[in-house]
Amino acid sequence: MLHVDNLSHQILKQVSFTLERGENLTILGSNGSGKTTLAKAICHLIHNDRVNIEGQNVAHLSAKQRAQYLNFIPAKLSIYDEYLTVWDYLKLNILKEEQAHHVDTVLALLKIPHLKNSRCHKLSSGESALLLIGGAMIHQALYTILDEPTANLDQAKKVTVYRLLKNSPYFQNKIVITHDLNLAYKLGYTILFLEEGSVHYHGACEPFFEQTHLKSCFGNSIKNVDGNFVVNYDETL
Repeated sequence: MLHVDNLSHQILKQVSFTLERGENLTILGSNGSGKTTLAKAICHLIHNDRVNIEGQNVAHLSAKQRAQYLNFIPAKLSIYDEYLTVWDYLKLNILKEEQAHHVDTVLALLKIPHLKNSRCHKLSSGESALLLIGGAMIHQALYTILDEPTANLDQAKKVTVYRLLKNSPYFQNKIVITHDLNLAYKLGYTILFLEEGSVHYHGACEPFFEQTHLKSCFGNSIKNVDGNFVVNYDETL
């Protein structure tokens, strides 16, 4: 179980929620609402004593223990070693020796085995995004937090990532930060909606996407068209 108790930091204002084992979460909210700040605080990249995981305060865990429990996947890949290859990067995510044989399988699942010997700093933004997801799959932390995992992907790759988030045994408990309402709806995870650093909604997916509730969160800027959530440009001008 992951429990956040009255967490306040910079923009965050008394954020509290509990995520049970086996329960996945989607964090939604406008730019600057505190989504990434919350994710970093959960992983203790921002120091605090308000997060407990499996009955232990994250602040009191060793770095190795935190790595086993929590993994934060940023929106962009930052590589400073110009010679580091995709294969090398994925191996850096291995926590246990027996995970080494998963590298080729993960490359195949992401449909990027041809990039195995490519240098990371030469990858496109979409390829870099897939590499970050591949590292998370090999890492296999108890809770994986992915910040905008589909933001730089074409439609086909978005489907690939969606299927992995939905069904892959390489992920245990998932927290996905996204602006993509269609992804959030189709994943069907519990929703946490942040507004100016506060929890505006925490609950089941289906009620969140009812039109009356969408209006309370987004005004008239989002509309449901045959089960797809699109920007209502006429209302945003």
